[in-house]
Amino acid sequence: MSSNIRLNKVCQHCQQEFIAKTMLTRYCSHACNRKAYKQAKREEKLKSAIHDVSVQPTILSTAISWHTLEDKLLLNLKEAAQLLNISPLTLRRWLKDGIITSSRLGKKHLFDRVEIKMKLAASS
Repeated sequence: MSSNIRLNKVCQHCQQEFIAKTMLTRYCSHACNRKAYKQAKREEKLKSAIHDVSVQPTILSTAISWHTLEDKLLLNLKEAAQLLNISPLTLRRWLKDGIITSSRLGKKHLFDRVEIKMKLAASS
């Protein structure tokens, strides 16, 4: 069933008056609807960007304190990489290339802290 309703409304985008055939019509044309949608999306992106900048990034708690590293004689791969200030992937590459050695306990690599200190001193 069609309705004979005709309402004078103002377009929410271009602010021009138009005749609407339903109570829910907000825009005078498809073009105004599209432009308003794009503008709303742009503003939403700006809001989220401003919100992302205002929120401080959280520091992951995976960092190991230097004091605990100084007390250990044997270090695992992650701890040794942190002590050398390199990524664990680089340390694995050094193991493969024979630049540094490790002892293995099952699948885990264990590094001697003294050897790592010497390696660190030699590279400085």
